[in-house]
Amino acid sequence: MCLRPGLPKRFQTFLFFRVRNQVDFKNRLKTFIPKITTAQDACEMGATIKQAKKEAELAKRSAKLQGLPGINIAFTSTGLEALGAFVSVSDQKLVKKDRELSKIFRQKQLRDGLFEKGMYADLVGEGWDNPQELRKEYQPTKDNERLIDGVIMVTASVKRDLDTKISEVKQHFLAEEGEPLNPDTYVLSRDPSIELTLVREGKVRPGAMKGKEQLIVCGHEGDKLDQPSWAKDGSFLVFRDLQQLVPEFDEFMQENAKHAPFTQNHPKPAEKLAAYLMGRWKNGTPVDESPHDDSDESLFSSNNFDYHPVEEHNKCPFAAHTRKMRPRADLEHDHAVIVRRGIPYGEEVSAEEMTDGKSSEEKERGLLFVCYQSDIRNGFNFLTTRWASNHHFPDRKTNFVGDDGPGIDAIVGQRKDHHPPRSIGLPDGKYPTEARMPLESWVIQRGGDYFFVPSISTLNNELTGPGIFDQEKLERLREEDA
Repeated sequence: MCLRPGLPKRFQTFLFFRVRNQVDFKNRLKTFIPKITTAQDACEMGATIKQAKKEAELAKRSAKLQGLPGINIAFTSTGLEALGAFVSVSDQKLVKKDRELSKIFRQKQLRDGLFEKGMYADLVGEGWDNPQELRKEYQPTKDNERLIDGVIMVTASVKRDLDTKISEVKQHFLAEEGEPLNPDTYVLSRDPSIELTLVREGKVRPGAMKGKEQLIVCGHEGDKLDQPSWAKDGSFLVFRDLQQLVPEFDEFMQENAKHAPFTQNHPKPAEKLAAYLMGRWKNGTPVDESPHDDSDESLFSSNNFDYHPVEEHNKCPFAAHTRKMRPRADLEHDHAVIVRRGIPYGEEVSAEEMTDGKSSEEKERGLLFVCYQSDIRNGFNFLTTRWASNHHFPDRKTNFVGDDGPGIDAIVGQRKDHHPPRSIGLPDGKYPTEARMPLESWVIQRGGDYFFVPSISTLNNELTGPGIFDQEKLERLREEDA
């Protein structure tokens, strides 16, 4: 596994697009590459932040916030197809009939079946997502065409710098050719290279630490998919649009804390129940290290825990969110590895919402979840379907928690109507433990998609050059087949 540095951010905007003019898009993408933030740029941003903090500490003042805007781009399989770098399922049948193209296909096709499908086909067609809850932009058309070919991600720590970069991006791809470089007054092209199908905006919550991404990249030790050489230093990105019902979650904690065996006589019973369902207290303290108290500042960012002894869950429930998503000592090794990096969206919860215990329909909030991996099936998909939504993971816990298993991930676990009800086993001091709590659902899956983030080298060569696959020959084969 190889990690690439990412972008510091307090604000992030995702510009989802569909390619409308393939030739023009490819030409504009070529001249857009110098605007993309490189790994070296990201390292320099980190150094700038550290230096500013050091100088501020010496001067005994607060560090000035650095804007440090950044840009990156990623493509779905249909986006790579538009660039001549991916062969669709329908064209694969034709390619395999041609000896020359078939050889190139075996050598150059990006390998990840779920990336080829896209999230909708994967998690609605064969998975857990309810299509009625998805935003229409993430759903295919009636003709089964996907509306998202790619996403341009813009980050910054100062909103003004973010807005400036977004304007520059829009002008680059949407302005009439030859227009002066003025992001405020440009004329829209009559035949734009792309259509912006959806814009999602996130920002770090007040008082929270600003984010900094890392990417797991392909083509290095630990990558078992044997990707083509042009995929090296790229990464598979999963974007997930998660609406969160915060007032409802807090209301449940208040009403059910008295039913939890470990909250009796605790000064903050609702917070303790929430911490046990999450695996961490609100300030980040792991319950495995401090199951009854969250006041030790040295534990706020701690990762020094492993859930030992694994035959019990007195300190942290087997099905707590953090334990479901990274079981640590419950497994011999981490075989499903992703780097998670999301950003919240929406307004803070209002006093009226908290009083009512119900989210306002006009004030949607949640998380724009992003994760990076070298294999979607063994990364995000595995964690979501095999671990989070499986009542019986972690495995081999029946003797300690009963036949119903550890339970579902209370935060992101999904169940369909015909599945057993959502519930979680809780520690109660008995062996085996008997306490079990029914759960509601506080996270609504609103959709998303699977993307590939190419390296700068790949953008400059394979994606904006002549094309990996001969488009003219492919078109001739289509005509002959028709």
